[in-house]
Amino acid sequence: MSLRVRQLRARATAIGVGLLFGLALVQGGAWGHAFVSRSEPPSGSLVAVPLSRVRIWFDGPVERSFLAMRVEDRDRQRVDKGDGHVDARDATMVEVSIPALPPGRYRVVWSVIARDGHRRDGDFSFRVK
Repeated sequence: MSLRVRQLRARATAIGVGLLFGLALVQGGAWGHAFVSRSEPPSGSLVAVPLSRVRIWFDGPVERSFLAMRVEDRDRQRVDKGDGHVDARDATMVEVSIPALPPGRYRVVWSVIARDGHRRDGDFSFRVK
């Protein structure tokens, strides 16, 4: 085998190893983000019983100091009590209190920062019967 072929193989191997290592780093970093695992009420649900709060659970802990959470009516007017917080006993759960809501469609808008420092934003809707 010529010197040139050995050099090309060595370079291709180094590039392949580097790509695999880089992919592992990117994949590992994504695991630290906070993704919604469930909510009360569930996204898209029709609620027939009165609610006193809206809760969202994430697949990992979120920072207590960087939570934004609000519940809006169809006119985008805030209807929650403005007390959104991370649960004291469960850092994967955030909640906000709401008054008795009249029938209609509501939207929950949230923003959190995962413990790894990555920000996640999202929203979901539900209806009250």
